[in-house]
Amino acid sequence: MKGLSSLFVLAGLIGAAQTLAAAAAAASAATVASTQPTYVGCYSTSGSMNQSAENEFQSRGSCRSTCVDDAGTNDNGNGYAVMSMTKGTWCYCGNFLPNSVFKVDDSKCKQPCGGFSQETCGSRLGEYFSVYTTGLEQSPDEDPAPSSSSASKSSTSSKESSTSATTSTGSEATTTSADSGNKSVNKAGVAVGAVIGVLAIIGIGVGVFVFMRKRRRQQVEEDYRRSAAVRGFTQKPALDTRLDPVMAQRRDSVGSIADNQDYSRKILRVTNPDG
Repeated sequence: MKGLSSLFVLAGLIGAAQTLAAAAAAASAATVASTQPTYVGCYSTSGSMNQSAENEFQSRGSCRSTCVDDAGTNDNGNGYAVMSMTKGTWCYCGNFLPNSVFKVDDSKCKQPCGGFSQETCGSRLGEYFSVYTTGLEQSPDEDPAPSSSSASKSSTSSKESSTSATTSTGSEATTTSADSGNKSVNKAGVAVGAVIGVLAIIGIGVGVFVFMRKRRRQQVEEDYRRSAAVRGFTQKPALDTRLDPVMAQRRDSVGSIADNQDYSRKILRVTNPDG
């Protein structure tokens, strides 16, 4: 009987040891599982999460390390229960989930994370947030439910942000197109102005040339008239056909002919026979 009792006691001890080992393994597994962020959903706000950090190689693991392990972002030193990511590089930390009224379809959060493209980090423009629990709490509380007007304003603000981004992009494209058109018009204007300037210079040159040529022609004509007048004044008078041909052919010589007699033609003298 004593032997059987000892066996039962030993079996009981072995069973208790196995139970404790299984419990320890489960606790260890739970601890390991708690270190992995759990995806909650896509939200149009980060709620009360106000601690933020930017990392070019952002991922859910990197964001969890920022919110849990980095003492510099923890005002209480115990880490944060909730985190969210947006724009592919930004990480926000807090202890409360955004209220469920701000939850949107997961397709809104489609921006790949900078450090791991298979994960999504909110939206490109930052109007949507990928929200996770860090594992420090099983079920973190939500932010208080906003009033109906606040929820409406938030929804409207989100839509306006998206519309503003689209409008801004469209405005930039329109501005770029307008700038391109203005540059083309300016180039055409410069080309036309250059052509007009060249033509104006050519016209001025032609005008100056014509004016100088006309003036020179007038001067030549004036000189010719003066020369003709001088030649007419100094030219020898035409011979009188009534002159004696013999005398007309004689060369004029100063002092060769008496001035008081006319030898060019025969002169009929009339005398008084009574004289």
